[in-house]
Amino acid sequence: MEKFKFRLESVKKVKEAFEKKAQKELAQIDSFIKKHELLKNQLIGEVNTLRNSGYRNRVRACDLQFIGGYGNVLRNQIEFEDHELSELSRQRETKVKEVIIKTKEKKMLAQLEETHREKFERELFKNELKLFDEIAVRNFARENK
Repeated sequence: MEKFKFRLESVKKVKEAFEKKAQKELAQIDSFIKKHELLKNQLIGEVNTLRNSGYRNRVRACDLQFIGGYGNVLRNQIEFEDHELSELSRQRETKVKEVIIKTKEKKMLAQLEETHREKFERELFKNELKLFDEIAVRNFARENK
């Protein structure tokens, strides 16, 4: 009995490797987004803590000026994180589209392989039927002699 060999197996493996690579890159982008969101939330929490600390205690003017400058630095960092998150979101969208395309390509090759496999099995079945028919004809011819 013959064994099925898909002639595009190497192409299929390459497509699978590209899909896994794209999925890995998407996961990395997702982890970067989570890290930047966490950092942004920490900065917002620090700004809120800084704002609340100024109301509780008596503060000298120089300390108030320092706190104001530090608050501005924190707000600038929050704006930077917002910009970074929007850039990462754009990258994520393009990577999601890429993963979808890679998945479709892999599925198309899998369907093509399945079609080739079915065709191979039909041909194999047809050849077996021919062989059995020949054996039956030979046996019948022997019995009639």
